[in-house]
Amino acid sequence: MRKYFNLSYPFYYDIKTSIIISILVFILSTLFSILFEPFEVNYKELKFSFLFISIIHSVVSFIVFMSSVFVLNVFRDNKNDWKLKNEFSFLFLVLLIIGVSQFLIRDLIYLKEDNWSSKYLVEEIRNTILVGGLLIFVITSINIERLKNIYIKKGKDLDSTLNATLNKVEKHIEIKTQVISDDFSLNLNSFLYAKSDKNYLEISLEDNQVLLKRITIKSFEEQLSDCANICRVHRSYIINLKVIIKVTGNSQGLQLWINDKDHIPVSRKLIPEFEYKFKNHNL
Repeated sequence: MRKYFNLSYPFYYDIKTSIIISILVFILSTLFSILFEPFEVNYKELKFSFLFISIIHSVVSFIVFMSSVFVLNVFRDNKNDWKLKNEFSFLFLVLLIIGVSQFLIRDLIYLKEDNWSSKYLVEEIRNTILVGGLLIFVITSINIERLKNIYIKKGKDLDSTLNATLNKVEKHIEIKTQVISDDFSLNLNSFLYAKSDKNYLEISLEDNQVLLKRITIKSFEEQLSDCANICRVHRSYIINLKVIIKVTGNSQGLQLWINDKDHIPVSRKLIPEFEYKFKNHNL
């Protein structure tokens, strides 16, 4: 179980994707409540129609989820180490808050004198976690297998195209930084990869050499745009495709190995561009 919960999992909680997820959940949860009525409903106790109350519950879930996503993005800087245990923990916490929120609005929708009793607090939390938790576990388990199979196959396909006998051609590119005196000549023959660190760039070269330059990764990428073997594979990484010795995949995407220990992730949205360059350019 520990190995399962430590599996890498995509971080879906950027604002745009979260809004799409929230809208889908809003629609599905409303339809589910109306069509199946998963819990016993006493219509005499309702202040409004069951349809309207179902919509209210869905709106509350939408607000809680989006608020939680906003807080998550504020306090979690590194989205690349997201694992299945983080996914389940975050969504369980969201369900718990939704359950408490549903309890807090009982006076608005139910004609009962004991709306604020602990019995209903437990009931709202239990019902929310039972329904939501089951759906989350099933959907997440199916999704992680789907993603793993996709990226493992993609990694094998790309790995099979590697040519270990490629010749290296000596080529230098003059790189301009934000500090004129720090401009330098980059030997593409020895360049491995570059990693962004805010306004600085760590440029890794052969023989364990590392240059630290005041330049954004975007500027570095633009200055190397004419080099067919240089590819932006992540918001924080640019790699020399010639140094890749192996390509693997997991549920989070692809990993590019430059030796037996170090690998660089490929963002899911940048995989098509990487595939194109990797397969169709003369490296």
